[in-house]
Amino acid sequence: MAIGLSVGLYFGFSTGARVWAVEAFGYGWIPLGLWIAVTLVTLRYNRHLVTSHWRYWIVAAAFVAISIGILSTIFPEDGVLGDASLGGTWGGYIGGTPIILAVAKMVVIALATPLVVKPKPVGTAYLRFIRAGLLGLRVAVLYLYIGIQESARFIDRRVRILRYGIDRKASRKDILKMLIMRSSHTPVRTLAYQGEANSLTELSIRPESGPDEHEATSGVHSGFDDEDEWQMPASGLIPTWDNKETPQHKHPKASNRVISSGSVKVNGKGGWQTPTVGSLTPPDTHQAPEAALHEMARLVESTLGDHGVRVEVTDVKAGPRIVRFGLVPGWVPKRGDSRRGSVGLGTVDNEVSELERSRVKVQSILTREKDMALALKTPYLRIEAPVPGEALVGLEVPSPSPSKVHLREVIETPSFSRLVSKGGLPIALGQDTGGAPVVLDLASLPHMLIAGATGSGKSVCINSIVASFLLTKTPEELRILMVDPKRVELTPFNGIPHLVGPVIVDAEEVNTALRGLIREMLSRYKLMEEIGARNIEGYNNRAKEKMPFLVLIVDELADLMMVGGFEVEQNLVRLAQLGRATGIHLVLATQRPSVNVVTGLLKANVPARAAFAVASQVDSRVILDAVGAEKLLGKGDMLLLHNESPKPSRVQGTLVYDQEIDHIVEFWLNQDGPPLPVIDVSDPEPEEDEDTVDAHIMENARELASRNPQLTTSYLERRLKIGRGKAEEVMELLGEEGFL
Repeated sequence: MAIGLSVGLYFGFSTGARVWAVEAFGYGWIPLGLWIAVTLVTLRYNRHLVTSHWRYWIVAAAFVAISIGILSTIFPEDGVLGDASLGGTWGGYIGGTPIILAVAKMVVIALATPLVVKPKPVGTAYLRFIRAGLLGLRVAVLYLYIGIQESARFIDRRVRILRYGIDRKASRKDILKMLIMRSSHTPVRTLAYQGEANSLTELSIRPESGPDEHEATSGVHSGFDDEDEWQMPASGLIPTWDNKETPQHKHPKASNRVISSGSVKVNGKGGWQTPTVGSLTPPDTHQAPEAALHEMARLVESTLGDHGVRVEVTDVKAGPRIVRFGLVPGWVPKRGDSRRGSVGLGTVDNEVSELERSRVKVQSILTREKDMALALKTPYLRIEAPVPGEALVGLEVPSPSPSKVHLREVIETPSFSRLVSKGGLPIALGQDTGGAPVVLDLASLPHMLIAGATGSGKSVCINSIVASFLLTKTPEELRILMVDPKRVELTPFNGIPHLVGPVIVDAEEVNTALRGLIREMLSRYKLMEEIGARNIEGYNNRAKEKMPFLVLIVDELADLMMVGGFEVEQNLVRLAQLGRATGIHLVLATQRPSVNVVTGLLKANVPARAAFAVASQVDSRVILDAVGAEKLLGKGDMLLLHNESPKPSRVQGTLVYDQEIDHIVEFWLNQDGPPLPVIDVSDPEPEEDEDTVDAHIMENARELASRNPQLTTSYLERRLKIGRGKAEEVMELLGEEGFL
């Protein structure tokens, strides 16, 4: 209040002060004085309003500045403010002349005020508008360029036509018609166009003539009717009137043929044909950003360095979804030499310093796994110490720009082609952490176990395996038996000639099929014994009739083990032990990798295992005998263990779409190849003398019934080794005798 009174008295008694005040701000003192008065009153009675609502004061100050700027653009004709403006001399700095500069200043104030009041949301909005404006500017420049180009092309064509008319001494009427006539939709045969000969317009080439002949023919060419108007060539075609040579006709190149359903029909006299990869999705061109990888590598080094673990990232391999950093342990001073600060520094003799240092222990890197996960902002870290075949500690981190691995991308690699040429059972499995293709030969594995939780990519992996077989093997080379208790995963393959029979969906029928496979295996051993061959490859080299591979694919092993129990496990183990030499291979899949499903005896006979994402370390140990599968990303990310790798390796599985499977299946359904040998996996028909139950069987059945009151038909089948029909008859006789 005292300051206000003193200022008021000073201006009241001093004429020079009043003149200076009027010339300084003019009428701008009205909004400025109002803002100053409100501020002083607020500071006097409630100063906390100024600090808590400072944004309102800044906005009011901006309005005051804009008001003074508007007043500074108005100049009175006479008076004290005639030389300045209504805003005064100082107001001219805010507005003033020229008017465009004044408007620009006030716009800057209006835009800067929200940025000061709320910088984060307003700055984000401004950045979004700037990007949109730059994009609009680019589009405008592009359309401007296109317009200039089209205009230049239009003018060039009209100039060419005008020169042609002048050279041919055509009349003004004809030249005007040619200039304003629209382009013809019929392509003209020129040197610049080589299309179909029968669709081109015939153009008559005038021979060179003398002056007399020109006068005789000029009337013909200049006096044509409206119906015979000369048609303009199509866009981009240059007429060649003076060229007497007939342009060479080139047929268009045939595009790559993509085999679709119904495109191939093979009769019974011909052989089977395999589909091409044209029906598969082409691979995506993808490359990980190097800047992001280098930044991640430096972050790993600095994070471990902050905890006293010195490492150096010397190798970076970027795969489809995983980036593997190769860590080399650094040197640290020995215990008691930490006062030197760093190795090799602060010592007179460098050799002594080298003798007094030691390598960072690998265990110290493993203990900092959670610290690295925190720094890299991801829980999906996996450390491989050491990397097989390299003196590195592998750190696997999710890629900042993941990509998909299509089946065609792996099939078109040279490694897969070499595997196909060897004649085995090639599988396009995926790509490793470095982006290299991972292909396997099922004939050399010889069996495979696939396990993973729901949604981890297990069924897609089975589809990729089946698709690899169907793309490379004919029914004469490979036969498949499929078991799908879920009824939705493998049933789309019903009807293809590779199948031994329809896809088995009833778990109770699996034991019958497994017994049939064992009979087929034993019969193959007898054939190999007669010809003197040790395996299927030697048999096919000697025998006239080739023996096809036989692959059993089971989508859900847990359901079979629950229904069939010990008999299913016993049959599978026997096939796994003896089936390799006869060309019988197993592909077993389950989503519940427990010890009751994946038993130790079965796991010992299935060396190749693929573990997708699981729920716990216990499940990972059941599959791989090691931890790690619980840290996978899912959606095709797997750990692969087979006889060629001592430790599990990280692989991103191939992706095959349902449409691709449908194309392959329809391709095989539309073929009618030569007849195939029948492989019967059903129970054999009972002989006539076996219809009756003999006394020995009934005696054994009575003994079993006396010891086991809850006797079942399946139990009699296993213990007495009889068929189902005879077991039911024995049960009826035991019921009549009162044993049940």
